[in-house]
Formats: sequence, structure tokens, C-alpha cells
Amino acid sequence: MRIDSIVDGLDRRRWLRATAAGLLAAHPAFAGFQDAAKPEPGPPRIQDADPEEVARKLREVGLGEPRRLKSNHFLAIGDAAESFMRSCLTDCEHLLLAYLRHFQDRGFDVREPDRPLIVVAFRDDRSFGKYHRMPSLMSGGAQPVGMYDKATNLLSVFDWRNVPMASRAAVKNVQTVSHEGTHQLTFNTGLLDRASDVSPGIVEGLGTYGEPRKVIGPSDVGRLNLQRLDDLAKLRRSVAWIPVRDLIADDAVLRSGLYSRVMLGYAESWALVHYLLNDKDRLPGFRDYLKALRSRTKPGHRLDDARETLGDLDELDRDLQAYAVRLVRSL
Repeated sequence: MRIDSIVDGLDRRRWLRATAAGLLAAHPAFAGFQDAAKPEPGPPRIQDADPEEVARKLREVGLGEPRRLKSNHFLAIGDAAESFMRSCLTDCEHLLLAYLRHFQDRGFDVREPDRPLIVVAFRDDRSFGKYHRMPSLMSGGAQPVGMYDKATNLLSVFDWRNVPMASRAAVKNVQTVSHEGTHQLTFNTGLLDRASDVSPGIVEGLGTYGEPRKVIGPSDVGRLNLQRLDDLAKLRRSVAWIPVRDLIADDAVLRSGLYSRVMLGYAESWALVHYLLNDKDRLPGFRDYLKALRSRTKPGHRLDDARETLGDLDELDRDLQAYAVRLVRSL
């Protein structure tokens, strides 16, 4: 989930009030990771949503009889226009092909989803808000612009073109589908397991890694994320670097606190994943690390698994800082 999307509709003062009160940590969009740091009696409940259940809920919240469109690997359902649904399905199919090629070329055992993945496509932020029981952006709510829920396996997006005064709507549509769609793919292609414990730093690092794509036509996964690079360049001037061990072990880094520090956390998470996937010496350890996560249902082993597969975390932190500087200077 894109935390910067949540605060798009918030001014800085409201953001500070919300984080100080702990409201963002309790926001429905964080539900998949909200209790990750607390001991649990068993693994989280994971159950795919049924298309008929989604359709029934759409009707119950007053969005009418939903449209349905299907592609090779995805099913779109919702109150969005047919053109937006087709665009979402096309973007998802392009993303899947590029994603599989990218990760298979790097030695990861990823495969096509074994069932259609559901995309709930909404006409606008108001429909999205009704379905997810949260205020719309236009009413001043702290609403994300898209969401992947690993408990139900649903990807939810809305059409920015129907949000009044929204700029660069086409870009926002593509980036949202790419970011949240990457989340959905990581948990449905064998890269990550929905029932396992995965640090938000890794989850969002992968999401931001898949985020930058062309507005029209296919494009490769793993392009430089200029937004996150800009955050790295600017926020380091006023916010202390967040150590890799904190990105891995502390969920609060990406869930609460000062806006600028959360944004730096997202930027660093992107840089970490970009580094581990594109450095030939680091790549084998990252493959082993993600493989180790599949057997973990609680966060107690996070740092031990990271040290065993990625090596000394202080050294990794120094290498990542140097890598981030090189990326910024390359612009």
C-alpha cells in the first residue's frame, strides 16, 4: 500500500494529529500488517474472497449491479466504466509478463497464478470509500488510492479521472495498479507466502520496485523510481538515515510517525530491494532470504534470517547508503 497516497488528501497538520493519535496505525488499509509485531496464537486467517461475495457487497453498499470483465489471469468486478476495467486488466497482464520475466531472469522460482486474481475496480474514490467503509478523498478522508488485502487477496483501485481537480490522473491510475498489483503478484506467484510473516519494509520495497511504469504499453519491471529517488535526495537533509535492521524488524517505520520519516522509510525500502535485486553479489542472498520467509509465521526470526542470508546488517547498511548516493548522483 502506498502511504504517500493516504496523505495525498491530508495537510501536514492533520497528518501530525493523526499519527500522534495512532489513527493511521488503526486505519483499515494497514490491517494486513497491523498486528505483525504482536504474538499471535496462530497464523492469520487467509481466505480468498469469492467473486459472488464481492458482487453482493457492492450491491449492499449501494453501488448497483457490478460489471465483470475477465482476461487470461485476472477478473475485474465493480462499478467502474468498462473502459477503465479493460485498461486495468491490460495493465495487470502487462505487469504479470514483465514481473515473471524479471524475477525468473534473476533466478527466482516464480510462476503464473494458478487461478484468476480479482481486481475490484471502482468508478471513483467515493465508490471505493463506500465499499471499504472509509471517507472519500474529496470529503477530506485519509483514504488510500489503492489497496491490496492479502487476507482476501483482493486488489482494489479506482479511476482517478473521475476525481475532481485530480492532476495527472492517467499516471496515477497506472502507478496505483502497478504498485498494488505488484503486491498481489508477489503473494500469488511463489515469491512470498500470504500466511507468512514478511516485514512491511520488504513488502513495500517490492511494491515500490514495481511502481514506475509507462502510461501506455508494456514496460520492464525494476525501472528507476524517480519519486523515491527524489525523496532519498531531499529527505536525507533533514531526517536521519533509517538503519536496514529497523526496516526489517520495526513495522512502525512505515506505519506511523512523522510524515517525512515515513516517506524516507518507503524510499529506503525501494532502494534496498533495488540493490538486492540488481547487485550480482547480493542477489543470491536475497533469493535465500525470501525463501526463508516462507516458513515464518511470526516476526521473532526476522533479524536472524536476515543475518544468515544477507550477511552482516551493519555492512549491508553501509553498502546501501553508498548505493543510494550513486543512484541519486546518476540522475
